[in-house]
Amino acid sequence: MIKEYFVNYFAKIKDTKKVAREKNIGVWLLPVFDAFLITLYLSWELSVGVWFLLDAWQGGQTYVPWYMDSLWELSSFSLTIFMSIITFTILDKIILFFIYVHSYANKLVLQGITKLDMYLWRKTGRDTVVTNAIWKLQRKYMRRSKKERKIITMVFIGMIGLYYGWMIVT
Repeated sequence: MIKEYFVNYFAKIKDTKKVAREKNIGVWLLPVFDAFLITLYLSWELSVGVWFLLDAWQGGQTYVPWYMDSLWELSSFSLTIFMSIITFTILDKIILFFIYVHSYANKLVLQGITKLDMYLWRKTGRDTVVTNAIWKLQRKYMRRSKKERKIITMVFIGMIGLYYGWMIVT
């Protein structure tokens, strides 16, 4: 029964990849990464809440009960516990949410590029200025060797990770 749950659950996560393709999400791992970070952040906040709750509960008592040490030791694993619960229950729905967010953001970006191109065409008479600049940038990226592209991609992912890390810390 447990094995079937995990098999079905991982099949649901794999099905999110199909939804991402249908919604024209180029990199399926970005919504997965976003869902993982939100899960981690939510688990951290719940863990801090548990620690505050235990502190308030212990501070309100005149003596320390015999089980309080065990509760504090158990609460040190609360991040892992909450992360596991969220991961193995609703992670597929969080991934789907971020697929829809990314799809909507892609739609808005493409509409913005189209509107900007149209505005520049009306003002200057030049056709698809922004689109051509994007294509030129993409061609420059694709001309690089595979190793250089991997380095650029890793630096970009690292910058995104630093940004999210900074947002979580502050």
